[in-house]
Amino acid sequence: MLSTEDNRLLTQVGLGTPMGALIRRYWMPALLSEELPAADGPPARVQILGERLVAFRDTEGRVGLLQEHCPHRSASLALARNEDGGLRCIYHGWKYDAAGRCVDTPTEPATSTLSGRVRAVAYPTREVAGVVWAYLGPPEKRPVFPDFPWLKLPPAQYHAFKILEECNYAQALEGGLDHTHAAILHRPRPWGLIDPDRVVERELAAQQHIQPTRYGFRYAAVRPAGPESQLIRIINFVAPFWTTVPRDGYGASDQAGDRIVNAWVPRDDVSTWHFQYYFDPGGPVNVPWRIRVGGHQVDARYRKVRNLDNWYLQDREAMKAQNMSGLEGVVTQDHAVNETQGPILDRAVEHLGPSDLGVIAMRRSMLDAVRACMAGGDPPGLNPAVPYDQLAAATALAPASVRWQDAAPLDPDFGPPLPAMRAGAASRLPRRGRRVRHADG
Repeated sequence: MLSTEDNRLLTQVGLGTPMGALIRRYWMPALLSEELPAADGPPARVQILGERLVAFRDTEGRVGLLQEHCPHRSASLALARNEDGGLRCIYHGWKYDAAGRCVDTPTEPATSTLSGRVRAVAYPTREVAGVVWAYLGPPEKRPVFPDFPWLKLPPAQYHAFKILEECNYAQALEGGLDHTHAAILHRPRPWGLIDPDRVVERELAAQQHIQPTRYGFRYAAVRPAGPESQLIRIINFVAPFWTTVPRDGYGASDQAGDRIVNAWVPRDDVSTWHFQYYFDPGGPVNVPWRIRVGGHQVDARYRKVRNLDNWYLQDREAMKAQNMSGLEGVVTQDHAVNETQGPILDRAVEHLGPSDLGVIAMRRSMLDAVRACMAGGDPPGLNPAVPYDQLAAATALAPASVRWQDAAPLDPDFGPPLPAMRAGAASRLPRRGRRVRHADG
């Protein structure tokens, strides 16, 4: 549980808040490239961290990200004409380029110097792997762009999704840092039935481990897979809102090559943009399959078809005969349990157990980071030497005598092993946070 004060510190992300200031120090996904399909096309409204913005692709194909409201009289630039290298407000014709410069004020006298003195708030953008990224922090502190390995794959080997999740970013992120829920919430059969070949269904309890890193931490769940073997699954938490998920690995012999990376970008305090990269380093991805299995059906505003208003189209008959939840799609299932906690979870009334180790570690990591930033420090993972190209999400079947760090040092598709854990980093976690074995599910 968290105190009310710590909960506010963790969850409030608007301008002027400590957590909002921390998250603004990172490059973050802002919108999908598909939202700006053509140069001089319609602008797109974007909301991130409580800021109302407008994105547009100019005549040269560059993406601008500006404040939504015209600096003149605050009409929305989402209504603007996109032409000749900028947005022209339909109210008085003032025009702004991708850098936010006012380049024309046709209603002002020819002798006016007003255009040279007016600027719209503009944020740097970078378009990579189907997503327009943005940096909303202080210009003098702009970090290097994160060198994530999934951003370097050929287009056939990845697909980027965006889905509105109607709750605070932290509880959405906590759902992604929960090793134990998958075998229950995502169970593809009614409760009480198990597939004996699926280790995570057979062994609901697991040993859990945290290994701090320079970008966040690695989070391992270890389950006995046989008399002399163990199944090890490792998720990464990459500050401030990323999780990397390895191969399926639910059964001892699963070796599917596709995998998922999630980013929960705060839209405001009570809603989140869930960006998801679906990719396979070994070959093309099956996007229609992922849309069906993942539940990625969305409307024109990227809201789920199965949502809170229609109670996620839960099917009680399906619960009896088909699956645990009666909900269709992994994303639908995850969002349903996160959103029904309320817009902002009251963490003062919950009862955490040892199986919540990843959630506890994330909260402590982010609260430590925000307090360090308030004292003048830098957020984790912004040092350009951080080996983002070596993120170690992994699934491994190993002899029972092997340490989890040795059995799964790295996702084998991405580079050499990670550097050793920082000296003393583990000692800063509470003892139960370093290695926990829980006795019940």
